[in-house]
Amino acid sequence: MRIALIALFGAVGTLCRYGLHLFVAARAGTAFPYGTLLINLLGCFFLALIGQYALNHTVIPDDLRIAIGVGFFGGFTTFSSFGWETAHLIENNRWLPAVTYVAASVFIGIFLSVAGIRLANRF
Repeated sequence: MRIALIALFGAVGTLCRYGLHLFVAARAGTAFPYGTLLINLLGCFFLALIGQYALNHTVIPDDLRIAIGVGFFGGFTTFSSFGWETAHLIENNRWLPAVTYVAASVFIGIFLSVAGIRLANRF
């Protein structure tokens, strides 16, 4: 059952990532990887929020908690796209956007993870 839930949630996470990426690209363009940045930052915040909440309260069964964390957020967030987009910016001598993207992804991602944990601890 756990494997089926992970696969199902992974598929949903992947489709959400694809849809959000298209939505952001249509509005912000593709010169900077805004879509992947937003997806990964949202993933940091919500995985931390839901994961910490699940650790503090036993309201989410283990199989569902793993399906959300591994399946949905594994399918939703995308480190490989982050790496490729950063390399692409560097290969095109766009160093400032590359450094901005890496710094925003790492520092804001960690900040949002801490924010998610602290918010979950308040519940």
